[in-house]
Amino acid sequence: MLKQTQSQRLVQKVLPQIIQKQSLLAIPTIALEQMVRLELEQNPFLEETDIDLNQTEEETEKAENDDYESESDARKEEASKEDEYNWDDYMNTENEGYKAPSGSEENEINYENLWKTPLSKNDYLLSQLYLLSLEEKHVTIGEAIISSLDGDGYFRVNTDDFINDVIKQFENAEQSGISITSEEVEEVLKEIQKFDPPGIAARNLQECLIIQLDAKPIDSNLKSGAINIIQNHFEEFRLKNYEKLASELNINIEYLNVILDEILKLNPKPSSAIEDSSMADYIHPDLIVTKENDEYKVELNDRNMPSLKINSAYRKLITEKEKNLDKNTKDFIFNNFERAKWFLQAINSRRETMLKVMNSILKYQRDFFDKLGEGLKPLYEKDVAEDISMDISTVSRTVRGKYVQSDFGIYELRSFFSHSMKNDEGQDISNIEIKNKLKEIIDAEDAQKPLTDEQLVLEMQKHGFKLARRTVAKYREMLKIPKARLRRKLQN
Repeated sequence: MLKQTQSQRLVQKVLPQIIQKQSLLAIPTIALEQMVRLELEQNPFLEETDIDLNQTEEETEKAENDDYESESDARKEEASKEDEYNWDDYMNTENEGYKAPSGSEENEINYENLWKTPLSKNDYLLSQLYLLSLEEKHVTIGEAIISSLDGDGYFRVNTDDFINDVIKQFENAEQSGISITSEEVEEVLKEIQKFDPPGIAARNLQECLIIQLDAKPIDSNLKSGAINIIQNHFEEFRLKNYEKLASELNINIEYLNVILDEILKLNPKPSSAIEDSSMADYIHPDLIVTKENDEYKVELNDRNMPSLKINSAYRKLITEKEKNLDKNTKDFIFNNFERAKWFLQAINSRRETMLKVMNSILKYQRDFFDKLGEGLKPLYEKDVAEDISMDISTVSRTVRGKYVQSDFGIYELRSFFSHSMKNDEGQDISNIEIKNKLKEIIDAEDAQKPLTDEQLVLEMQKHGFKLARRTVAKYREMLKIPKARLRRKLQN
């Protein structure tokens, strides 16, 4: 039995305009420039202007509000004349003024991921495979080898199991009766091992290093000596038994050191070279801090970003009363107008938030800027959030992946935040300062007799830092510094 009921409930929804503001806030400025140009292409209500938005922001906002009020009045007047198209219903939807055009969800832009377009390891290697003049069967074998590489770029698959898997691929493609030999797999594997980066598709670490050495344009005697160490004396090399290694090779310590320097330049994880090259981003500072007399000035580094405004020609369509527009046309007009308006507001909101966060950081870390990169104080994101009356998540999005340029270098905004601990004098010291001191001590150690973690504890205590051995080990690992045994070097 059908019946009508009326109920009241409280729900929490994230409005599309809020999502848009948060997405734009999380991305760096150089990516925002790309998104602004993309939005310019897609939305006819936006146009580029030569006006400096930094100087006319209040005037622009006032003009937009005045236009919007007049446009709202026009909508209400037209709504009274056209019962079939109620503008009040349109303006009071759940989206509160922003409604995606019909069918636009498929083309919706993911702003936060638009600037991240890494080239996958497989695509990079397959592009090299397809340039070879191989028969179809060998191409299929090559594709299977590439897809079987592990995260470090090694081919650690049993050959018999691999052949069975490839044969199944042929059978699934209705090419039964195909035979594959281990020699054919070996032949294709050797071809792939010639690909960039050197060392890819090796079956173990030794083979990986030897492949890289073969490809290096170095002295033949030096190359043969390095390959000899990897092939026949790998255990002594791994354990850093350098004196025994020099004795077995019948060479002096000085020449052994030259050989080891070449080996240590090799990459034990070849696939990381692909990931590093495809994911590497040139650092483009989002903010610039300059000092004028005794005061610091913070500005956004957005000089290359187009200045936007609402297109005046399309704006007139909203208040046009003489035109008899159909419902689809009105939907298109108002949807794009609202989208343009919210996009401009999101950009302005992003600018204001970034400036507020950076000015707050500057207030807390004034000594760091005065002392040209020294004296960093402990600082939490919640401190900045409370200072500028914003949520911690907003501060976190603002500092993520953003950089500031100063007179003495470029720094990531996240680097200004750190936990603290007390020194012997009872002062709060940033854990970043502690890491820097630890690295300084390790850099100054005797390379032949590197300091153990226990000895590092004693050295840190001499500088006023009371740390447990496990804390020193944790900071050392965070700095990507190996243990004492693996830091040992030969003296020339």
